[in-house]
Amino acid sequence: MAAKPTPSGFSPELALGVPELDEQHKTLFSMLGRISAVSPDIYRQLDDDETDEMLDIMNDLKDFAMQHFSFEENLMDEADYPGLDDQQDAHERFLDDLVRMEAELMNGTSVPPVKLHGFLADWFADHIRGLDRPFAEFRNKSEK
Repeated sequence: MAAKPTPSGFSPELALGVPELDEQHKTLFSMLGRISAVSPDIYRQLDDDETDEMLDIMNDLKDFAMQHFSFEENLMDEADYPGLDDQQDAHERFLDDLVRMEAELMNGTSVPPVKLHGFLADWFADHIRGLDRPFAEFRNKSEK
C-alpha cells in the first residue's frame, strides 16, 4: 500500500534522503496547494481574476522550479552522474509544458485548476520516482 500523501501532496515515499532535494520537493508540492485555492470550484474554468491569480502562481512555480532544477543538475554534475543529460531533457520539457500552459491561459484558453494541479502533481511525483530517485541512490553509494 502506498504511503498517504501529506496535505501538500508530498508523500513519504517521495523522500530521497537528500535533505536539500527533499525540502525543495516539499516546497514544490506545497506551491501546488495554491492552485486549488484559486477557485471555489476547481472543476470549472477560471474567470479573468482567477486566471490572473493562476498566472501569478504558475510564474512563481516556474521560477522556483528553475532554481530547483539548476541546484539538482549542479549536484548531478559534481557527482559525475551519468543520467544528467536525461534529467536536463526532462527539466527542459517540463518548463516548455509550463510555458505552453501559461500561454494558453493568457490567450483565453482557460483550464480548470484540477487539470493543472493534476498534471503538475503527477509530473513531480513521476519525475522524483523515475529520475531523481536513481540519482539519490547513485549519490548515496558514491558517498560511502
